[in-house]
Amino acid sequence: MDVVIAGAILADVGKLLEYEIGPDGKSRQSERGEALRHPFTGVALAMECGVPDAVCHIIAAHAAEGDLVKRTTEAFIVHHADFMAFLPFKNPKNVKVK
Repeated sequence: MDVVIAGAILADVGKLLEYEIGPDGKSRQSERGEALRHPFTGVALAMECGVPDAVCHIIAAHAAEGDLVKRTTEAFIVHHADFMAFLPFKNPKNVKVK
């Protein structure tokens, strides 16, 4: 359970390097972000900080890039939770508000 929670918390940590605030004050993709999406930079940050490999695997495999590797059970949980939170907002017409 600790691995799942840590992986979920850190899954998007690489977005700190993938995006930046532009001169207009709006968020935009950074030069680094154009070359490396957040799963890659997130793993690099996590490994540099000594995060266990099981958690780094979740960071690496939580997004579409993870479709190319064999995910652990913990990585599947975070991957599906991540997409369940993301997909409804990709097409707001599919979201029902009560």
